[in-house]
Amino acid sequence: MRGRILARAALPVLLCLIAVLWLVWGFLTWPVAGKSALTLPVMLISAAIICRRYRQKRPALQVDEAGYFPPEGHTGPVVLVCGDVDDAMFAGGPGRGTAQGWYLRVAELTGLIPFAERLVARTPTMAGQLAVMYRCLPDQHEDEALLRASLKALRLQMKPLRELTGYSVPLILNSEFSGPETPWIVVRGNTALVCPEDEPAVILSEWQQSSQTAFIQPYLTQATSLLHSVMLDELGKADRLCPAVRPFAVTLRLGSVATSTAALWPQLLFRQTPIAPAGRVTVYEPRWHFADAVLPLLAPYTTPLQSGKTGRQVVMVLLLCTLGAIALSVRHNQSLIRKVSADLQRWQAIPMNHYAPKAQALFALQQDALLLERWQRQGEPHRYGLGLYPGNRLWLAVQQAIDTWVPPPPPSNPKPKPVSKIVRLDSISLFDPGQSVLKTGSTKMLVQSLVGIKAKPGWLIVVSGHTDNTGNPQLNQTLSLKRAEAVRDWMRDTGDVPETCFAVQAYGASRPVATNDTREGRALNRRVEISLVPQADACQIPGHTPASSQDDGASQHNGE
Repeated sequence: MRGRILARAALPVLLCLIAVLWLVWGFLTWPVAGKSALTLPVMLISAAIICRRYRQKRPALQVDEAGYFPPEGHTGPVVLVCGDVDDAMFAGGPGRGTAQGWYLRVAELTGLIPFAERLVARTPTMAGQLAVMYRCLPDQHEDEALLRASLKALRLQMKPLRELTGYSVPLILNSEFSGPETPWIVVRGNTALVCPEDEPAVILSEWQQSSQTAFIQPYLTQATSLLHSVMLDELGKADRLCPAVRPFAVTLRLGSVATSTAALWPQLLFRQTPIAPAGRVTVYEPRWHFADAVLPLLAPYTTPLQSGKTGRQVVMVLLLCTLGAIALSVRHNQSLIRKVSADLQRWQAIPMNHYAPKAQALFALQQDALLLERWQRQGEPHRYGLGLYPGNRLWLAVQQAIDTWVPPPPPSNPKPKPVSKIVRLDSISLFDPGQSVLKTGSTKMLVQSLVGIKAKPGWLIVVSGHTDNTGNPQLNQTLSLKRAEAVRDWMRDTGDVPETCFAVQAYGASRPVATNDTREGRALNRRVEISLVPQADACQIPGHTPASSQDDGASQHNGE
């Protein structure tokens, strides 16, 4: 039982909470801290509402519900009877059930709302089945002002009852008059039906054509006049505290009713007709006082409603969240359209021969295209969704603009960029271990490796010596220098190149090209490198015309 009550209390709130969080996290562009700050109070408020609803839904009545409250599966009208209700009417108990509906006695008008709250708390779906029947006995009211005050109190109760259920609860005005006995007459709109017991209903005009009803006509005329002049007139008034109430139906019947000679009905008959009040009262069965004929009319308007007012509130919250999401999605998509449109307008406004600003505009369009393409592959962000995302059309317009880009023409005579060339010589092939004198058989290797190295104006021949990390670092530094000088001297003497065209560098073991932990790596590190480096006014040979600095030879590398 507790679990079911908790589920009823929590489910509507959880649905609303999910909708609000969907709106906040899916469509707001706030930072995460801002969204978290908003989510926390929303969840706390939801928890407080669940606790309050759970307390409200716990059963407040500890009574035997058999014969009092309608059963769980009841789907017909539940009529709350108030007004001039006496023990004779509910002789069998405070509740009366029929196949078409259920009557419940409300002793006082002020108890109508608390009673309805307990009903809805016990069975939330019953909020849509409620109807109110106000029983009025003009034979027992001597003061018209008091009767009007009672009707005004009824109007005051109907407003909070509508707020409780979420809709206008049908009101039946039920009146009984003393006089010759008649069946129940039910007036709904412009239709008046006479409903004899266990017989089909007939239209009032047809029933009145019978000769047996001729003497009843004066009673009906005066009863109708009293209903309009007092009861319906008071219910139709509207003031600041409560609106007017229009009855769903009016039911009336003539019969033996306890009468006070000073009451409104006997006085009206005495003034308007020569009819004297009845002197005796016949006891009838309790069911005689219930206008069961109105229950079939109520059935279409009193059906079970999921959670009553709560269901309407949930639907309202979901609707507001949906409308808010649509509004935010429209706003985000409009912002995206404005941004892309501004980039396109900027692109179109710049002439094609203005290459620098045109390139900047092109970059902005390319960024837009990349963003739209990523959203096409991965799906657009949630805040752009709900079927309003215009990304495909925007991407097509941006791509068409990018396709019109014409790059600037290349320069007519581009000056080639000088490229440094490096030739790497294996020291093992040139020198004996620990020596700086060229081997006798190294000449052939030098000639083959240095065929692409030529002294040219504007080029500087840099000869660099390197060793591994074996031995003394100072000795390695000196050895690398002497080996570099030996190679330079060979090139200077063999090629008749001025010494000013050379630069000798010694690095020792400071610039390895491989690890020194292996024999192969140390062999690679023992090397002499020769490179041509562009340098202004380098290697000017007297008596020679400066040649082009572009070398037609490719970089050659000795196998290591």
